[in-house]
Amino acid sequence: MPATMMTVDGFPVPVSVTGPEKGPHVVLLGAAQHAPAAYDTLCQRLHTASVRTVVIGADPRLHHKAVVAVLDALEVPWAILAGDRFGAELAWEAAAARPDRFTGLVVIDRGHPRVPDPNGVVRDPECPPVEINTTALVTSPATRAVAKASQRWVYSDYRLVDFANRRNAAESTAQLAAEIVLRTSTW
Repeated sequence: MPATMMTVDGFPVPVSVTGPEKGPHVVLLGAAQHAPAAYDTLCQRLHTASVRTVVIGADPRLHHKAVVAVLDALEVPWAILAGDRFGAELAWEAAAARPDRFTGLVVIDRGHPRVPDPNGVVRDPECPPVEINTTALVTSPATRAVAKASQRWVYSDYRLVDFANRRNAAESTAQLAAEIVLRTSTW
């Protein structure tokens, strides 16, 4: 389904809302250069599990308040939050800032903003800890080390999972969907 454009803080953001009307919501924050349609296969898997999906396209101007503004406009009171790379950076920040709006967090290849990334860069030394159940999926030893160090900034259940077949789109989509569904069952 094509994304619709929503205006957030004066700029357009592509947003796609699909899936069953009832059931938990999952907000997917996409990787840079990925349109919401890039997550259609993942969303279809989640819909099979009775999950409604909200995919918000990547934009460097997005911040956690903008994500919450999108949810407010869509009348989504709470959701599981999932982020892919660039979107994972934003997901960590949103989960830390608004634990009242998010019941679980799933991130790919990004650590908590207080933890130095593989290049030694700390994105936000003041970012609060995340107080919701969190899963970090990783694709390399470097991102695994960052994810492992992030555990100290998660004050809830924390799972660190190696992506078994990141280069195989079908299998990695199945694994990501399974991890997201697992988080929907732990709220």
